[in-house]
Amino acid sequence: MIKPVLLKLLLILLVAMGGKRGVYGAVKCHVWRDILPCECQLAQNRKIQIICEKMTSFNQVVDIINRHFHPHDRIYLRLAQSNLPDLQYRQFREINATIEDIRLNYVYLGKLEEKTFVDMSKVTYVSFADSSLDEIPGVIWKHMPYVQTLDLGRTRIKEIPHNSFEDFENLRTLVLAGNQISRIDRNSLPIQMERLHIGRNRIYNLNGTLLALTNLNWLFLNSNDFEDLEGQLPYEASNLKIIHASHNRLVRVPQLSHYPRLETLFLNNNEITFLGGAFAGCRALDRIDLSANQIYTLTANDFLECDFLDTLDLAYNQITALNNSLIPLKNLNTLNLQYNLLTEFSFNEIFGLENLRRLDLSYNQISTIIGPASNLVEPNIKLIELRLDHNSLEVLNAALSGLSELLRLNLSYNKLRRISPDDFINLDQLRLLDISHNQLKTLEEMSKTYLPRLSELKASHNQLTVLERDFHGLPVLCYANLSNNQIVALGRELVTKTRCKIEHGVHDGTWDTLKIILSDNPILCDAALPEITSEMETNHTKITGVSYCSPLNEQPITAKPNAFLGYIPEPIATVKTPYEPIQIANKVEHQEETPNQIEARNDHYQVDHFEGRPVEVVQQTPNDQPVTVSIYNSRIFPNQTENVTSQANVSNSISDSITQGQINKLALEIEELKTRLEDIIVQNERLLNKTITDQMNLTVKVP
Repeated sequence: MIKPVLLKLLLILLVAMGGKRGVYGAVKCHVWRDILPCECQLAQNRKIQIICEKMTSFNQVVDIINRHFHPHDRIYLRLAQSNLPDLQYRQFREINATIEDIRLNYVYLGKLEEKTFVDMSKVTYVSFADSSLDEIPGVIWKHMPYVQTLDLGRTRIKEIPHNSFEDFENLRTLVLAGNQISRIDRNSLPIQMERLHIGRNRIYNLNGTLLALTNLNWLFLNSNDFEDLEGQLPYEASNLKIIHASHNRLVRVPQLSHYPRLETLFLNNNEITFLGGAFAGCRALDRIDLSANQIYTLTANDFLECDFLDTLDLAYNQITALNNSLIPLKNLNTLNLQYNLLTEFSFNEIFGLENLRRLDLSYNQISTIIGPASNLVEPNIKLIELRLDHNSLEVLNAALSGLSELLRLNLSYNKLRRISPDDFINLDQLRLLDISHNQLKTLEEMSKTYLPRLSELKASHNQLTVLERDFHGLPVLCYANLSNNQIVALGRELVTKTRCKIEHGVHDGTWDTLKIILSDNPILCDAALPEITSEMETNHTKITGVSYCSPLNEQPITAKPNAFLGYIPEPIATVKTPYEPIQIANKVEHQEETPNQIEARNDHYQVDHFEGRPVEVVQQTPNDQPVTVSIYNSRIFPNQTENVTSQANVSNSISDSITQGQINKLALEIEELKTRLEDIIVQNERLLNKTITDQMNLTVKVP
C-alpha cells in the first residue's frame, strides 16, 4: 500500500506533468506559453507541431513564432480558419525553422506567389484542403520537389492541365476529391503515384490519364459521371488493392483480370444490369459491393475462382434467381440479398459454403423456403444469423430445421399463420427468435419444440389470445415481447418450466427474472391483474406493459377458478329472435378513460334486448357492469296489432331463459364481491388495531 506522503508527492508530480500536456495528452514544447494563442506540441518523431487558428494575417504568425525556434528545428505547421491576405508578399522561411509538413486548411490565401515558398525543399506533406484555390498552383511545386503527399481536396479546382504536377519526382499520394473537375489532360498525373483520389467531381472521361499508372495501390473514382471504365483503367497494376467507383452511371463491370492483388471493389449505386463473368479469376478479392444497381440475374460463371471472397453485397437490385452462382465462394462469410425480387430460396444455393455466417434475405417476395436436399447426411450450413423478415412466408415446412449453429433468426413481417413442431428442430444454439408482425393465433406448438438456449422471443403484433404451456420448450427464456396481440389469459403453467439464465458478460451463468411485455393486450385490463402478476412472480417472471383501460369496476373478472389467469369469455348460445327489434341508441356520452399503470383499450358494447311489455329505457350508470342490458319496447302501432299476441308469447319464453342466466351470473359476481369486501374489512380492522397498539407503546407517561 502507498504511504500517504508518497501518494501526495505522486499527485503533485502528475499535476506538474499534466500542465505540460495538450488537450490530447501530447507533451507541450518548452515555449508553449510564449507562442500563445498558437499551440506547440512535441511529436514522437521529434517534430514540433505548431497549430495556429483564427490568425488575421501572416505577419501575426511570423511575429509569434520566429523568435522562439532555430533553423535546425523540424516543424509541422498548421494554419487553420485564418485570413492571410498578405501571404503573397511574405515568405515561410521568415519563421526561422525547417518546415517539413505544412497544412493551410480553411484559409483565405489570396494569390499564391512562387517566392512565398522559396527554400522549402524539406517539405514532404502539403495540404491546401478546404481553402479556395480555383486552379492548381503549379508554379510553387519547384521549391518543394520532394513532396510525397499532396491534398488539394475541396479547393474548387475545375481542371487538371498536362503540366500541373511535372515538378514532383516523389509524389505518392494525390487527393483531388470534392472539387469541380470536369477535364483531365492526357499524361497530367505523375506515373509513380500509388494512391489517387479524384472522387466527388464531374469527370466523365479519364482521357487515358491512368493507363500508365502501374504502381497504383488505391484508386478512388466515386461520385463522378462515368458510364464505362473499360479501357480507362491501368493496363496492368500488380499492386492495385482498392477500386472505389460507386455513385456513377456505369452499365457494366470493367475487366479486372489484370489486377491479381485486388482485394476491395465498390461498384454500388450504378446502373449495372449483369456481371458477365467480370470477376472470374479475381482470386484475391475479399469484398465486393454491388448494391443499388439494376442486376436482374446471376449465372454460374459470375464468381468463378473468387476463392477468398469474404463479403458480397447484392442488396437493392432486381435479382429473381441465384442459379447456383454462389457455389464457388468457399470462403464467403457475409451475403446480403435484401431488397431484391426473389420469390423462393433453396438452401442448396449455399450448399458447401461452410464459412458463410450471415445471410440477409429480407425485403424480398419469398413465399417458399426449400431446405437442404434430404439425401445429404451433413449439409455443412453453419449460419449464425439469418434474416427472412419482410417477405411473404405463410409456412416454414421445417426448412430451417438443422441449422444447428444459428444464433439469430428474424421471421418478422411475414404471413405466418402457424408454427409446427418440426420448424425449429435442432436449433440448439438459437438465442433470438423474431416472429413479430405475422398472423399467428397460437404458440402452442412451440411447447413441443425444445430451444435450450433461446433467451429472447419477439412475438408482438400477432393474433395470440391464450398462452397455456407455450414456453415449456424454452427453459432459459429471459425476454418475451408479446405486445399488441389479443391475449386475454395466461396459463398457470406457462412459465413453470422456464427460468431466465444469463449466458454472457460478467454475470454468465447466473439466474435472473423473465420479463414478459404485454402492452396493448386485453389481459392488462382484467380486474384480476394483481393476482395474475403475483402468480407469475412466484415463478421468477415479471409482467410489464403500458395500455389504456376503462375504469377497473368495468373490467371483467373470472367468475370461477380455472387453469388460466385472466378472463376467458364463456361461449353464449345464439338465440334467434322472432323479429328484429327497433334500434334505439343508448350510449353513455363523455365517459372518460382512466390511464392505469398497465393499460389497454377495451371498448364495451351495449346489448339491446326487446321485452314483450312496454317499459321505460334503463339508462346506464358509471357503476354498471361491462355488458349493459337495456330493456325496452316500442309503441305498438295499428298495423302491428294483429301480430302482437303471438309474438309476445314467443318473446316472453326466450326472455325468461336469458334473464335467468343473467341473474345467476350476477348472483355469482355479487357473492364474490361480498367475499372480497369482507376480506378488506378484516384487513382494515387488523391495520387499525396495530396502529392503536403502536401509538400506545410510543406514549411516555410523565410522573
